[in-house]
Amino acid sequence: MSRRRFHVPRGSIRDGVAVLPPSQAHHLRNVLRICSGDTVEVFDGEGNGFIGTVEMRGAEVAIRDLKNMPFKKGPVGLTLAAALVKSAKFEWMLQKTTELGIEEIIPLNTRFSEIQIPDSKIDSRLERWIRIVHEASKQCGRFAAPRVRRPVHFQELLNIEEFAGCTKFLFYEKAGVYWRPEQTQFTERVVLCMGPEGGWDRDEIEQAVKGGYQISSLGPLVLRAETAAIAAVSIIQHQIYSSAS
Repeated sequence: MSRRRFHVPRGSIRDGVAVLPPSQAHHLRNVLRICSGDTVEVFDGEGNGFIGTVEMRGAEVAIRDLKNMPFKKGPVGLTLAAALVKSAKFEWMLQKTTELGIEEIIPLNTRFSEIQIPDSKIDSRLERWIRIVHEASKQCGRFAAPRVRRPVHFQELLNIEEFAGCTKFLFYEKAGVYWRPEQTQFTERVVLCMGPEGGWDRDEIEQAVKGGYQISSLGPLVLRAETAAIAAVSIIQHQIYSSAS
């Protein structure tokens, strides 16, 4: 049986001891029935993982005698820029692309986006998204959780300066060519841009081409937005790792 894993913020790990947040402590003690002296893993969501021994301190649960665990980072960093869709579908996309190794997620407002989140609800929605990617990271053995940005408009995505030298793909079901990642020389960072259920506006496609995005289709079938995102991430991860091996 694999060891249980817990997320502990970096500020709660010091001097070889990690103090679990109350929710994680409750889960360890009351749900999993883990006892003092048992061995567990913790990660800080920023790329660091440890193995240590459980110590009960009254209501507090600490993991002591921490030892670093080695973790090999992927050869290419993947950013997923995905149009907002209905909440349950978007959250499922967050969870599954986290498991597939995405490093950054940018929610997009596009012309045909199904969802527009009011400014008053963005902070609470962002907190929920971050919780989801941390839980998914814990489940799949990652040490670093993906960064989730605040939603941006499509034009803002095109203007992000740090993506200027990246390999960038935008997927469009009406594109005249199928995606062939095996014919691409990847930079250290790759951006995958996914549209909403309603598709892309022609002006958005033209702007993306001017912004250096390669426009292509994932195949002859029309995929749901969340399915297309998972398919694209899976395909490119396979291509990246098979090329690196």
